[in-house]
Amino acid sequence: MNMNNWKGILFAGMVFTTQMVKAQTVEEGIKLYNYERYTSAKQALQALAPSNPVANYYLGLAEIGLENYAEAKTIFQKYPEDPANNAGLARVLFHENKSAEAMSMLTKVASKAKKKDWAPFKYAADAITYSEGGDPNVAIDWYKKANAVEVNGGTYVAMGDAYRKTQGGGGNAMTNYEYAEEFAPVKSMANYKMGNLWYAARIYDSALVKYNRSSELDTVNPLPYKALADAYYRISKFKLAKEKIEKYIDRSDKTIVDLIEYANTLFLAQDYPNAISTINQLVNKGEADKRPYMYRVLGYSQFETKDYGNALQNMDKFFAKIEPKKIIPSDYTYYGKILMTDSNKRAQAATYFDKGIALDTTKDKAPLYKQLAESYYKLNMYPMAASYYLKVIESNTPTLNALDYWYCGAMYYYEKNYTSADSIFKIMNDKYPSEPSGFYMRGNVAAAGFDKEYTNGAATEYYTKWLGLINIEDPKKKDNLIKVYTYLALVSYNTAKKEDSRMYCQKLLAIDPTNTNGLNTLKYLDTKSK
Repeated sequence: MNMNNWKGILFAGMVFTTQMVKAQTVEEGIKLYNYERYTSAKQALQALAPSNPVANYYLGLAEIGLENYAEAKTIFQKYPEDPANNAGLARVLFHENKSAEAMSMLTKVASKAKKKDWAPFKYAADAITYSEGGDPNVAIDWYKKANAVEVNGGTYVAMGDAYRKTQGGGGNAMTNYEYAEEFAPVKSMANYKMGNLWYAARIYDSALVKYNRSSELDTVNPLPYKALADAYYRISKFKLAKEKIEKYIDRSDKTIVDLIEYANTLFLAQDYPNAISTINQLVNKGEADKRPYMYRVLGYSQFETKDYGNALQNMDKFFAKIEPKKIIPSDYTYYGKILMTDSNKRAQAATYFDKGIALDTTKDKAPLYKQLAESYYKLNMYPMAASYYLKVIESNTPTLNALDYWYCGAMYYYEKNYTSADSIFKIMNDKYPSEPSGFYMRGNVAAAGFDKEYTNGAATEYYTKWLGLINIEDPKKKDNLIKVYTYLALVSYNTAKKEDSRMYCQKLLAIDPTNTNGLNTLKYLDTKSK
């Protein structure tokens, strides 16, 4: 998709592309609703609703999809005796936290099912499945009764969604989606739903297979493209994530919510300039006042582009306007990182990092600790970096590895806390005895902290161990070898091990012929030997 062309139509009164042709039948309107194209569904169904209760019902559902509950209620009330529209009213009651009234109404709806009329069971069950406050087990029972009258692919899809709301219902959900896949009209949606199950289980390769299949089965279905963008992001394929979200936007209604989703994915795909551009156009139209979370994406993206002043300004707006319950851990951690870019506000950052940690309910907080440690490391604030790397180690996460110990020890080394550094590198060496870098760093710690005058050989054991673990012909090791050979040559000289000193000087000069320490030490050795 050409970004320049896309921007040209983006805000021109939300003009729809030629793909978004007005539907002429109730079935087409329902399809648009199922694809979550609520604006298009609304436009398609408005002319049909006055004479068709089913069209009216889906028109009301489209309003609910757009979060227009008052309008939906008015629409549903136009058919006071119709089961579908009564089920729609129950959805509004659930939204109003009137669950008992809603369930009473749905029980009456379900009772209107007849020997060959299974639809009331499904209308009633859908109201529970796609609202909050009802018992999904009741919905499942009604779906089963509907299918006992007439087996239907849409009922299987909805029953799978209901099972997903029950404890441990994933297996039954997958089974129902697989049943649904046998019915051509819902084949695409069934694969999309199966992809969602795999995605929730973090098995992204399997999710991608189902999402791609869904998009192939119905190329105008926008939902799998959004899901593909999310899944590709999860496996760090950012270019593909961006490609898929653009295909989603092409097939969507380009509503404000669609465009925010687009900007979110651009941010996740690390296309920060276009994320900023998209959100700024929405902000300039006054949309951020109604949806203050838009300032989040803007502030995050501006931080990533090093526009720290605007990032701070927009995050301040975000915190001023957002409901406290909608704040997420990364809001505090990003704010802390932004504060760290201003030397006058840097001291405040730790407070927000702590708030982010406290709000984070995930069991494994090691990724968050690493993120904070890296922020301090980049500013050479080694004591704080060390404290967060230590938290990574103490969390004992399953992903803990040698590099985590290395970074923790290195931060202590850089801050000249040699005792703590030595302790960390000792643990690293014991746990990963074949990893050379731990021995090299422990040698550096010993040399800098406990043998500045090259007199006691505190680093000799660790440097020697390191030499035995590496390929000394590796050109990438040249600088390290110069440091190690220099130390060993000088220690050997100062402890009267002249032959060892000569040997290390020769090794040093072999890779660095003009090395002053090597040349001078050899000179002294030659002078004393005469």
